[in-house]
Amino acid sequence: MTSSRKQTSLPQVKEEPLRFNPDGSLVLIEPRSWFVCFVPPIDKQWWHPFFHRIHKHVFALRLERNGERTIFEPWWTRILVATITTHQALKFLRWGRMGDVLLLREDVPGHSGQVRGWMSCGALVAHMLGRTYCVWTPHQLYRRLIREPHVCRIDVSALLKYDLEKLASHSSVISPCDACGWNRCVRPQGAAKPFCMKCGRDLCRNGLEVQAE
Repeated sequence: MTSSRKQTSLPQVKEEPLRFNPDGSLVLIEPRSWFVCFVPPIDKQWWHPFFHRIHKHVFALRLERNGERTIFEPWWTRILVATITTHQALKFLRWGRMGDVLLLREDVPGHSGQVRGWMSCGALVAHMLGRTYCVWTPHQLYRRLIREPHVCRIDVSALLKYDLEKLASHSSVISPCDACGWNRCVRPQGAAKPFCMKCGRDLCRNGLEVQAE
């Protein structure tokens, strides 16, 4: 008996030798921007009294062009890497509002190493961002990142009032900020812009670069 359904065959793909690009990956990926959130705990743990009074946990959130968001959150038992909705991302941003949020680009290729630090949330986020820092706690990572040039400290209250869909539609890669740097940041005169609390940069208008496909 022959089936009436038409059999579809997958297109033939020419197999080529696998080669790493200069970034050490099989595919070329543009360095993207992350909101790195340093937050107080939701559930208290025994080690929290030994940490910074606010920066007891850290996670990272990235806006994608397709309306989705990527969350990277180290847990005690595993690492959560997931694609979440805008509604779910707003929960994480409200949590971030309770602490400090930095906007920065990941390093590609990275400069970290698997022997740096232990498997704390601070060490794992630093490793994901490709940083060289040997850190244990979230506050140690915060102190290192805030000293880097091009790192913006975000006004999350203003960010929550903005349309995240519109913000993400520009690009998942936010241009570096030349005004933000350790001891060289000068806030512009006039009303504060919506997001960056260090230099007053308006990420909704002038700070976004639409990357070529």
